[in-house]
Amino acid sequence: MHTFYQQSGLYCAIFAPTKLMRNSIDRVLQMHLTRKVMRVLDPACGPGLWLAHFAAQGAEVAGSDIEPSAIEQATKLLPKRGVRVMVGDMRRPPDELGADFNCVINLDNSIGHLADYNDVAEHFASIRQRLAPRGVYLVGLALRERTDTIPEGVVYERGPIDIPGGGFAALRTESLGLQPKTRCERIRQIIITANVKDTPTVIAEQYDLLTFTFEMLKDILMAAGGFELLGCYDATDEDLPSKPFRKGAGDVLLVLRRADDMQKRTGKKLGKKMGKKAAAKSPKKPTTSATAATPTRSRTAARSTRRT
Repeated sequence: MHTFYQQSGLYCAIFAPTKLMRNSIDRVLQMHLTRKVMRVLDPACGPGLWLAHFAAQGAEVAGSDIEPSAIEQATKLLPKRGVRVMVGDMRRPPDELGADFNCVINLDNSIGHLADYNDVAEHFASIRQRLAPRGVYLVGLALRERTDTIPEGVVYERGPIDIPGGGFAALRTESLGLQPKTRCERIRQIIITANVKDTPTVIAEQYDLLTFTFEMLKDILMAAGGFELLGCYDATDEDLPSKPFRKGAGDVLLVLRRADDMQKRTGKKLGKKMGKKAAAKSPKKPTTSATAATPTRSRTAARSTRRT
């Protein structure tokens, strides 16, 4: 398990969403929801940073995370009423969290932490079942074609920043490029701390993130039951400008709705059903020390919005 994700207090301080990012997410939701945000699910909620944002607006919020310390932190951060958080797997969030959410959020690229594309298809199918009619799913992911490359280098730096309880910390996140066999993006993260209680002075670790070809993603969404694309936004910019949904689009935030909602209005079916090239044939990530037991949890939009 990655040490940094177990340090929920440190995580909160470094990755708290900025005011600009919060406003951008609110704007996107206002564009695509027919009514205000009422019920929100975050299937990789971490310490509840985004759930806190929506709870402050009066929404009922629910979330799960694979890391128990993150849920403990979320319980402390979030109000007592209208909130339900528990330990759970992003592939299929606990049934106890409920359903009929008119907003599901999974920002940055936490979906990339899943082990393989079978897990991704299972995740989308589960989220589709949780959405209320005309509800939307905001999901961050990376669209990379097989011929694409990613330059190695720094994608995000922050700090030093003061840490509640004393001390300070600085973060550096680097991309090590796409791995030839798996097409995963390898990330290296280095956190340096000083005088932070019960925290190592240096936390250095790396992990792999799934990327998706354009056709692969369409097949996965169809295998999960079908989704309608409402919008595509540039996740490398906290303003979240709109961008074309196309091959090699890079780090994007997609706004999805259950396809059956559109079919009821238009009588049309979306796309072609998957054939034998199902996601079940997708390769798994290598279970090396860099990727073994990678937690399926959110890092908010901070890393992707600083990509250069």
